[in-house]
Amino acid sequence: VIRVLIETSDGNDAWVTVGVGHNIIEASWEALRDAVTYGLRRSGLT
Repeated sequence: VIRVLIETSDGNDAWVTVGVGHNIIEASWEALRDAVTYGLRRSGLT
């Protein structure tokens, strides 16, 4: 099992998301998807 942490920033605030998967691509995609989703929700765009 692979775990990936991605730190994302909108220029003012930063947040970290975690992805877990059987390979690095799967884990990275999960963390990236969650980072974008969280950022959009924080900004009120979704």
